[in-house]
Amino acid sequence: MLGDFLAKLIPLDLFAGLGVTGGYLFRRKETVQYPEHRLEPTDRFRGMFGYDLERCIDCYLCARACPIDIIYIRDHTEVEEVDGKKKKKKVIDRYDIDVKRCMFCGLCEEACPTEPKSIWLTTKSYEGAAYERNEQLYFDKERLMSWDGFLAFPGVVTPAEGQAPGDLKGEKRSESVDEAEAS
Repeated sequence: MLGDFLAKLIPLDLFAGLGVTGGYLFRRKETVQYPEHRLEPTDRFRGMFGYDLERCIDCYLCARACPIDIIYIRDHTEVEEVDGKKKKKKVIDRYDIDVKRCMFCGLCEEACPTEPKSIWLTTKSYEGAAYERNEQLYFDKERLMSWDGFLAFPGVVTPAEGQAPGDLKGEKRSESVDEAEAS
């Protein structure tokens, strides 16, 4: 009876919480001076979209996988005659992503059947602030490759400069270009 009264009078859970807070009181502070120094995101961080038009096979799987329908694709079919045979080829007219509504869930990347992926989110670039969100945060296929108006993380190249899903700095592409020039 007396124990129950003391438990109601003195909340022991409060002291447990204050103990955790007190432990942080005497630790060294971890403040980052943001514009000058940037923390590098982890490898699994989902940043700005990377997109490669050459690898995209126009299958619409990324648009279907998007739970909020922010990927817009429009294409047409061209007929080419090669060696007397007619061959159909899809040409992408429009590939747009409305980034301001994106949840960065990564389902579009998982749905992409190409290897390496034609769309990916693990770019480590996160500085996409804009004054005009309707214009600056709506990316068409050219802006998805060049990141026009978007600040890339230091050391990360744009998809147009050679970024690939596992190669954010474009090192593998430059090695293959060097090998091609050497032979």
